[in-house]
Amino acid sequence: MPLLSVISDKPSSGKTGVAATVARNLAYSGQRIWLVRGESVGAGNAVADARWFGSLEFAPGSAATPVAANVIPTPSGDEIVVAELDQPLDRADASIFVARGLPSEERVAEIEPLAVAAVDVPSFVAKAAPDEIGGAPLFVIEEDRTLAGFSVSEAKAILQAETLVEGDGLDLTCDHLVIAPIGSDAGQPYLSRFESKAVVVRFDKTDQHLAALATEPACLILTGGRRPSDYLFDAASADGVPVLLSRTDTENTVIALEGIFDDTRFHGERKLERMSEILGSSGLVERVVAELGC
Repeated sequence: MPLLSVISDKPSSGKTGVAATVARNLAYSGQRIWLVRGESVGAGNAVADARWFGSLEFAPGSAATPVAANVIPTPSGDEIVVAELDQPLDRADASIFVARGLPSEERVAEIEPLAVAAVDVPSFVAKAAPDEIGGAPLFVIEEDRTLAGFSVSEAKAILQAETLVEGDGLDLTCDHLVIAPIGSDAGQPYLSRFESKAVVVRFDKTDQHLAALATEPACLILTGGRRPSDYLFDAASADGVPVLLSRTDTENTVIALEGIFDDTRFHGERKLERMSEILGSSGLVERVVAELGC
């Protein structure tokens, strides 16, 4: 059975999401899948991506650490290897080229991929996009709030925040960054409008903390750098909601997080489910199946 490589020229192009989603759809169609993250030169998400790949139930036995391209095993039996790589692999049976935005026709023609997936494309560009580029079919994935969502761990890293409550440990992703309103009476109706959110609120506003928790946030980000009421610890722990403590005030915390949606890592069930919805109706997986004869 074949080896499918998912490649791109630049980091943060979206190949992790495409690789995982194609692998998931193939697995759900009855194929045995081994999902691998190739080694990466320099700083990047290869280690974290491989760890996530290794945890995915639809690809049991996948390596949880990056693998050098020259030692990626040849598929055997009825297994398909889906490999996320930074460079083309000559011995791959087919490849998907992933780009953030529309790639150049010349580059696509040089690689000769099975298909091109253009990720994070503005809607007005997507509407005018061609069906093919550089001789390969083009599959466009428009800008999407869920796919751009940030994880609790990414917010913590940017803020250098302290974890006050671990929560359920799932490292959920957040589609929205919401500042709690001044009053708790308005807080719950307002916050309930947002799904999958991180709520920013001052450390000493216990009534707002409890109002936010009632709306099932992905996490709370407290500002002001001081310990909140014990009521919050009890309530957040009971609900499994992680709580972070930022060292700065609310204004500077929000300023620090302004660009967090611009470059987030693809992981988690929410993003995987959303990408599967998008690609599932695009015809990309069917193209892969037809080309690989599986």
